[in-house]
Amino acid sequence: MKKIIGLAALVAFAAGLVFICSDTAIAAARDKKTTAKPTVTAPIPAPAVPEGKVVCKFKDKDQMAEFEKLYVAKQATFGRMSVLQAYFSLEQSNLQEIDKQLESKFKLKMDPSKMYDLNRDAMEIREAGDIPKQQPAAQ
Repeated sequence: MKKIIGLAALVAFAAGLVFICSDTAIAAARDKKTTAKPTVTAPIPAPAVPEGKVVCKFKDKDQMAEFEKLYVAKQATFGRMSVLQAYFSLEQSNLQEIDKQLESKFKLKMDPSKMYDLNRDAMEIREAGDIPKQQPAAQ
């Protein structure tokens, strides 16, 4: 239960960071346009970087705003997915370490496709059968 709460907190934190960063970047870009002052120093020539090709043109600001909402949501989803992937990898490593300990301490290699029953009274663990296959969800 603590792991689930920790995961939820981690995902919420990451999502918050993504939203704050994207909102801050957008606001900073808007502020930079309105508060930019000319500098006295000579500009440093930038290296020639080829411009990317235009892949979409917007008809008006409303259409661009609609696109921006979807784009920000997509980037936030990528952020959350990377957090979940990192958590999944961490849990896989934990599982491998537990399996190593079970094998080295108890000479027990548990089949991940099987269910097991720990009988505390008889102080034994028994194989309880195969894990049932999940049926695809009906749409």
